[in-house]
Amino acid sequence: MTRRAPEDTDFEHDPRYAVANREALWGVAYWVLFTVVISMVAWLLGGNRRAADLDFVLGFPAWFFWSCLVATVLLSLLPIWLVRRYFTEMSLTSDDDTETEE
Repeated sequence: MTRRAPEDTDFEHDPRYAVANREALWGVAYWVLFTVVISMVAWLLGGNRRAADLDFVLGFPAWFFWSCLVATVLLSLLPIWLVRRYFTEMSLTSDDDTETEE
């Protein structure tokens, strides 16, 4: 349900709000994906296992190496692609502000 401004106000819709909301949703979706992937990799490789049964990679427990090191590095590259593909560069000042500054 969306709220509408009363007709007697001088509210002017700014299209930057829609862009900012869309980009915020992309950010939240990325955060959820990152959290789920890291947690699932760590749980699948190390959850409910005794310390004697753990595998090691380069001296780290396998769950830590694959979730905290490898997956974090790989998933940290995803925001670069997201920003270049889906985010919009826009001015933070309105046209009215630039006219009054000049």
